[in-house]
Amino acid sequence: MRVVSLDAPIPASARWALAYATVDAISKVRAAADGSIPLFGCTSFQGVFTPDGFPRGAHALIGEEGDPVADAVSVQVGAIGARSRAADAARALREKLGTIDALLLHATPGFEERILEGIADAFDGSPPQAYGGSAADDDISGKWRVFHGPDAIGEGFVLAGFRSDAPVHGSFVAGYNPGRRKGKVTAAAGRVVRAIDGRPAAEVYDEWLGGKLGEQRKTGGVVLGETTLHPLGRAVGTIGRMTRYLLSHPHRVERDGSMALFTDVAVGDELVLMVGSRDALFERTDRVAGRASRGAGEVRGGVLIYCGGCVGVTAERTAEVSQRFGSRIDGAPFVGAATFGEVGCFDRREGVNRHGNLMADAILFE
Repeated sequence: MRVVSLDAPIPASARWALAYATVDAISKVRAAADGSIPLFGCTSFQGVFTPDGFPRGAHALIGEEGDPVADAVSVQVGAIGARSRAADAARALREKLGTIDALLLHATPGFEERILEGIADAFDGSPPQAYGGSAADDDISGKWRVFHGPDAIGEGFVLAGFRSDAPVHGSFVAGYNPGRRKGKVTAAAGRVVRAIDGRPAAEVYDEWLGGKLGEQRKTGGVVLGETTLHPLGRAVGTIGRMTRYLLSHPHRVERDGSMALFTDVAVGDELVLMVGSRDALFERTDRVAGRASRGAGEVRGGVLIYCGGCVGVTAERTAEVSQRFGSRIDGAPFVGAATFGEVGCFDRREGVNRHGNLMADAILFE
């Protein structure tokens, strides 16, 4: 495997290409897709993770002779019908590859859970481990795209699969710690929490934050900056003695006290106020690489998915994320995207793939 810039043609030795690009470089990805090999990927927030840092533009991880085999399918679809179309897509991918050792999912934001449900349906409830993230743009204006060949899809998903003679490893990491504040969802619809413990959700959450959302609660509005280091977590199991938390990012509060998230929630869910820091967001880069490489031999190449909201916090130091990831995989080639939602599997033995926010995931190929 190797990493290339799509400013130049894809090497003739390529068997597949995983491409990530900032929105101003979408045309470079499309121009590189000549139909000779599977090309897939998505747009990334503000830059692309590579061994050289976090540059803008279009960059790709190239699979060559002797590397894992990869292929992809894509679907242009909205929330309605996403589950059944995803099931069909996963079945089609399985027919192409036969054995699938890992899946990589890139969707446009809004209905990721439905896609994961469809993938699970296609594998009778026991899908391969899946990782990935939701396509992003620079300003949440909807310019995000997922790539498959020359197609740049504005609403839908691309699903790629890898078949490998050597082990494929993955990890899914939160990087935040649970705080003491918690409450139960008592009214919700989709991605909107209306009440926590019988009170308006935004009011409760604002109390947990010490009143940071006072002005936005009066008028309604976006609260992304105020909430990035304090997402809401849901305990979804344990590995050893460690509880795994799936994170949800509150992004808007309304005057009626409701609060919108970037994930689905349900009545009865217990939400825990999570606590993060800038330093912890760098440290979790080591953790996501370390967990994926645990027990692995020499790493041939990798994929890093890191939340775009967290990139807003790491800011001018974001290239350090690439440096730390590359160091932990001993300089192996990798490419990565800053996404608006992350997909992963906490424990491949569990066979459950999940969608969360403000998280990181990785795939490593031996």
